[in-house]
Amino acid sequence: MIIPEIQERLVLAFPKSSSLPLFRAVQEGIYLADHLIEGESILNNPLGRDVRGLIRRAGIAHQISAYCDRGDLPFLATMKAMPHGSWHWLEIASTGAVAHVCRTEDVDKFPYEAESRQDMRLTLQRDLLSWTPDDKPLGKIIQDIPKLYAWLTFRAAKNARLSHLCWASPAFDSDEWIAHINVLGQVGDQVDGGEEISSVPDPKERVKLKDHIAQALEKEQKTGD
Repeated sequence: MIIPEIQERLVLAFPKSSSLPLFRAVQEGIYLADHLIEGESILNNPLGRDVRGLIRRAGIAHQISAYCDRGDLPFLATMKAMPHGSWHWLEIASTGAVAHVCRTEDVDKFPYEAESRQDMRLTLQRDLLSWTPDDKPLGKIIQDIPKLYAWLTFRAAKNARLSHLCWASPAFDSDEWIAHINVLGQVGDQVDGGEEISSVPDPKERVKLKDHIAQALEKEQKTGD
């Protein structure tokens, strides 16, 4: 159930002009993660490959942060502690919206509903589907909501190529999209026209990601203590 007013707000926050650099950042992050696993004996084994998904998300977070820091993406990216437990996530803030990265099985599928994501979803979007014309106009309710909540959903195949990448805003109380942008659909022609990304990452970026993961693990250990 796409709500046009919400769709406009999602498009304003994450415009089409950001789709190509976002695609590049996410794809590079996945390639970096896979090369890190292949190049480290401590990870290049069955147990290490079991956490490939976590390493890939770290790679994606690292590259999106780098793109935002140097101005290639018009967002503010911050590594933040999740509301529950000792885990962290990348929070992407833009005009009137905040988003977190999560993996989904397909373009239209919903992610596994972690407790932290559910908290954000309820906090920011509870009023969106509870309005009535007799109460307030929908436009007024939308204006009153401080931030639209969204997910940056993705999935990568075994060969590390992205199969989908979307901005998606969920209803607060059901598995329905109230706004949705297919980023790969927007990027398609540009990628086919020569914007292919090398599957061999820059060695400097590989070192940066390795240091980033080491720091995250150290922080995780201190939190656990």
